[in-house]
Amino acid sequence: MARSARFWIVLLPLLAGASLVYLAGNNTVALWDRDEPLYAESSREMLQSGDWVVPKFLGEWRLEKPPLIYWCQAASMALLGTTEGAVRLPSTLAVVVTALTIALVVRHCVGDRRALWTVFIFCTCGLAIAASKFCITDAMLSLFVIGGQACLAVMYAAAGRGRNAPLWVAAAFWITVGLAGLTKGPQVVGMHAMTLLILLLLDVGPRMGDAAAWSAAMRWWRQTRPLIGVPILAMVLAPWLVAVHRRAPGFVSELIHKARLHASTSMDGHGEPPGYHLLLVFGTFFPWSLFLPITISRMWRNRRLPAIRFAAAMAAGPWLLMELVWTKLPFYVMPAFAGLSFLTADVLVRCLRGRCDELRRRGFAAMAAVWAVAALGLGAAPWCMLLITRQLPRPGMIALSVAAALYVGIVCLRFWQGRIFRAAVVMGVGSSMLIAILYTAILSNLQFATLSRRLAADLPPEARGPKVPVTVIGYSEPSLVYYQGGGARREPLSYLEKTPASQWPRWFMIDQSDWRSIPATLRVLLQPIAVEQGIVYSANGRSQTILLLQKTE
Repeated sequence: MARSARFWIVLLPLLAGASLVYLAGNNTVALWDRDEPLYAESSREMLQSGDWVVPKFLGEWRLEKPPLIYWCQAASMALLGTTEGAVRLPSTLAVVVTALTIALVVRHCVGDRRALWTVFIFCTCGLAIAASKFCITDAMLSLFVIGGQACLAVMYAAAGRGRNAPLWVAAAFWITVGLAGLTKGPQVVGMHAMTLLILLLLDVGPRMGDAAAWSAAMRWWRQTRPLIGVPILAMVLAPWLVAVHRRAPGFVSELIHKARLHASTSMDGHGEPPGYHLLLVFGTFFPWSLFLPITISRMWRNRRLPAIRFAAAMAAGPWLLMELVWTKLPFYVMPAFAGLSFLTADVLVRCLRGRCDELRRRGFAAMAAVWAVAALGLGAAPWCMLLITRQLPRPGMIALSVAAALYVGIVCLRFWQGRIFRAAVVMGVGSSMLIAILYTAILSNLQFATLSRRLAADLPPEARGPKVPVTVIGYSEPSLVYYQGGGARREPLSYLEKTPASQWPRWFMIDQSDWRSIPATLRVLLQPIAVEQGIVYSANGRSQTILLLQKTE
């Protein structure tokens, strides 16, 4: 069988299997407050209004991100309906296309084996799987950032062979920069700049005082062809920039201001000091975080190899930039995981070929023991929800705990037997199966985490939709707006006393404690229809009881 055919015979089932894991539970797990509903409702408003230029939430400018993510989510909902699975589908596709891009570029630059292992590691790491299941920007941004850095990798490899990369590679690089800008703004420029800076330092090495070394290290940068690239970038960005300036002057300046605040201050309570992403790496790169000490050590020892240098810069550039940004979420470092996956794959391939013995040393056995304990802890973690409620999907939780124990046992046994290939395969496949169980058997059945969806389900059909006002008092989750259909509006408790009853809408949702404080003369005007209880993100995970009420005639 031809080598090319073998590559595709392995790659295509790998991507298909990953896609099944990414899609598992996406249509049954409720949207997670607060970010997911904000994106989902803004995309639905874009679809319903026909305004594809200015993103809005409840009719107000949505200044968090440029429009590309909303375009994709609105298009998905137009095809599949306004479901959780539809709004999450663009993220799923973005991760799959990112994996395919990684496979093709690593294969072109290095070879089939490292390409397949890199994709396997990337597809099965915790952060990539999680990103495929959230309807936020990070999966799509990673697609374009990694796509742009893949173009840089092709240029860098061509320069190492004394050649120039084809012109279309430079054009593709600038297109990805533009699309990343339409996804999340100027962050892509910082990620590429940091990557190139670190690569430059690695290329120059100990010859820091040699001007000729600096010049030689920067020579291949001309392959980016900025004289051609800047017009391409303008063609990608200008249509929307011109349109939004005409429709909503000041939108772009406000967007840039919000991005600046995002980098320098804590936004929405997500401010964290440098080192945040490093502390989370065991979970975000799980299960492959087991190899991180060896991966970093081998990377430094083999830094003279061009592919290793570029992968190290590709991993470190976005990572360091996001550590310096004050507002942090785990997904922000996802572009770094392509380079990190390649470096880990390089270690595995070397060990499988007998060129690396770190996986057979006592030090690795100690790391495996720590990894095993932590993995068992992750499998048992859902039982901590007993502190919140007794109404839990016990069969799914038991299945997850048993599967985690079998998973850890098989992986450790294979490593103890020296069967590294089988151990690595079980690591990736097993962790993906654990997440699939988590989503389909546990998260899909957590009733206490679906308060907004249950409240909306209690409404009769005529009380749903953007044209049906529903006044909400004492409950601030944006997911309620999405599930009700876009008509829910928050009001203070004083609304009932200051607004004549004749001007009240027909439907109300009121927190139980607020309901008790309302004067009896006003309470008689509202008839309770349903009561729901659940945890609330904006209340720091505390439980709230919300009453659904109908105005009496």
